[in-house]
This record gives sequence, structure tokens and C-alpha cells, in this order.
Amino acid sequence: MKILNFGSCNIDCVYSVENIVRPGETVPAFGLEHFAGGKGLNQSIALARAGAQVFHAGCIGSDGQMLRKLLQDSGVNLKYLKTVDRNTGQAVIQVDSHGENSILLYGGANFAVTRDYIDEVLADFSAGDFLLIQNEISQLPYLIEKAYAAGMRVIFNPSPFQQSLGDIDLNKISYLILNEIEAAGFSGLSAPEEFVIWSRLNYPNLRVILTLGKNGSIYFDGNARIEQSAFCVKAVDTTAAGDTFTGYFAAGITGGKSVERSLCLASCAAAIAVSKKGAAPSVPSINEVEKRLETMLPYECSGTEQKKRTVKAYFENHLSDASLGGLAAQLGYCPSYTGRWLKNNIGASFSELLLSARCRMLAAELEDTELCVSELIARTGYNNESFIRKAFYREYGCTPLEYRKRKQGEKYDK
Repeated sequence: MKILNFGSCNIDCVYSVENIVRPGETVPAFGLEHFAGGKGLNQSIALARAGAQVFHAGCIGSDGQMLRKLLQDSGVNLKYLKTVDRNTGQAVIQVDSHGENSILLYGGANFAVTRDYIDEVLADFSAGDFLLIQNEISQLPYLIEKAYAAGMRVIFNPSPFQQSLGDIDLNKISYLILNEIEAAGFSGLSAPEEFVIWSRLNYPNLRVILTLGKNGSIYFDGNARIEQSAFCVKAVDTTAAGDTFTGYFAAGITGGKSVERSLCLASCAAAIAVSKKGAAPSVPSINEVEKRLETMLPYECSGTEQKKRTVKAYFENHLSDASLGGLAAQLGYCPSYTGRWLKNNIGASFSELLLSARCRMLAAELEDTELCVSELIARTGYNNESFIRKAFYREYGCTPLEYRKRKQGEKYDK
């Protein structure tokens, strides 16, 4: 299974302004910076930084070699990136004092994508491979048709939205990732819940991820519906939020993660991205996302949810010295009440939660290191090696050594 992102590469010119300019208005800019950008490039970088192995196809001009270097340095495979005799695409971006943005897009080399070039690239991919696309390159309908005919699974982020996208047969799309504006463009309906009904009626087999800004995101298909909260951060620049979300979600589902986990990682990564300047430079690494996820709070997070996060963070940070008294101090409860609170709100005892956290730590170490199993078990804080081996088997359905071999096999297959 391979992942191909056929998308745009841009040079972003970012102007910092107090308020985004209106028609007929002239306003001063108090800052100008240049960044690598383009929805395709941003999403390829997000995929790579999320741990996926991704091929990027698309066109740049001779003035876009810095984009090539950034993609390469980020771990993106550039076998199919093409240099053409046109200026590289550009985006003129205004970012106001609240972090909101307005974008003027010049396609440039992104519109040098031809049918022959598409045929040449797709010849190296086959049924079951994933194709990620946006709406910033030429020949998009042809690309979808060819990928669908080849049996590829298409992940479509229809951004920026244009009315011509209404002619695309969404039955040929596997995953549709879009925001409220794009949803309204397809359906003519303004309310998110109306779009959910419209989508299920017209495309019952389509998997949809609808992003709702501070209200989080919704995944739904013909059977399931999963909601994910957004996370609280101070917004600096929202330019790459959607691309980061899309790249991380795509990395999750193509890497075998559950929809729930993929949504959570994507939401956290997008929140981190809006707290930094620039597009591609703001995309975080998977290590940063997983670390920040332990402490970030969702919008309108209830007191119970906050305390659940406190519990999770405590176990992750105190694997070897965790105690009921220590957790109670973190929650502000007495030890006896803490035990009852865990049972009532999480459904497990202190010892059960600690054991589960230690098994997760062991699984992560087995995947990322070559240290012997006995040494890794000792790191979990248990002296009884037989006990943790049995617990690990109950949690993962295999022995620690079998788990390591399976994960190494998955990496080799990729």
C-alpha cells in the first residue's frame, strides 16, 4: 500500500495587518514574511511529520527549488515532483491581529499538470493505494477518474471550493474532508446537520470528515458517527490548520489507526499549527503532537474531562512511581474518594489504569527500540516479569516479542 499526494506547491507571501483589507481600502502592513506553502505541499509535509511515507507529485518552476528542498528534508519522496517552464505558484496572505487570514492564490506551475503526466505517475500505483488530492492543480476531474478506474482509494479535500467541483462524482471518493463552507458548496445547505443528512441520502458509502473550527469535527458514514473536540490554543496564524488536520488524519487512517485516534491526532496537530506562524513551518511532528496531547484541553472541556486528562497525564509521567496518593494530590481529592471517582468516571481501578499505561509504554518501546524485552519490562516499574507479560498478552493478544515482530513487518511492508 502506497500513498500519493498529487497537489500544489506555492511560495507564500504573508503580510501581517491589523485588519484584513476591504474593497476600496488601503491599509498598512507591519510585517512581511515568505514561507513555503500550497495545500499539496503542506499536506505532504503533515503526512511525513505524522510518520507516513508519502510520494508527492506536482509541478514547480525553477524558482521553487527551496520547496523541493523542504519537502525532501521533511521526508517526502519526490520521485514524481516535476520542474516546468513556469513560475512557481504563489499565495498572497493577509493575517490579522486575531490570527484570521485572507488568501489570494496564483496557480502558476500548479496548472501545468497534464493528462500525460498524470498517466505517467499513476502507472506506478495500483488498486488499494491511496491518492490524496486538493483543488489547486489542473486536470483534477481526469485525475479522479483515472485513480478510481485503477482501484485507488481517493481522499479528497475540496479546497479551495469552486462550483465546478459539483460536477465531480463523489461516489468515486473514499474519504471527503471538508469544512462548513465547502459542505454548503456541495449541498446548498448551510447547517452542518443538514449536510450530514444530505450526504447520507445521496452518498451512503462515502466517509465524510466535516471540520467545524472551534466546534471540532464530525466523522460519519452510512453507519457510524464520531465527534471530536477542537483543542484550546491562542491562534497566531490559521493558514495551515486545515492542511495539517487533513495530512494527520490521512496518515492515521492509511497507517491503520482507528478513526477516533486519527481524528484526535489531527485535531491536536491542527491546534498546534495555528499557534505558530507560517504554513509548512507550523506543521508539528508526531512526537510533539503526542506530547502536547497529554496536556491540551478541548474547548468547553467539562471538569470531568479535564480530570480524566489529568489522570492520563499522571500515569504517563509516573509509570515507575505512581501511587494512589500521588494521583489524589493531582486531582485534589483524598485517596479513598479518588478510587471511587476512577471507577465511576473511567470504569477502572487505579491498579487497572496503571497496568494499562505500563502496557502502552512497553508497546511503544518495543516498536521504537531494539532493546531486549526483559530490559523494557524492567523500565515499566514491575519486578514481576511474568505478571507484565500476561497483562500485555491480555491487552494486545500477543506476546511482547510477537508484537515487535508484527510492527517491524508492518514497517517493512510500507
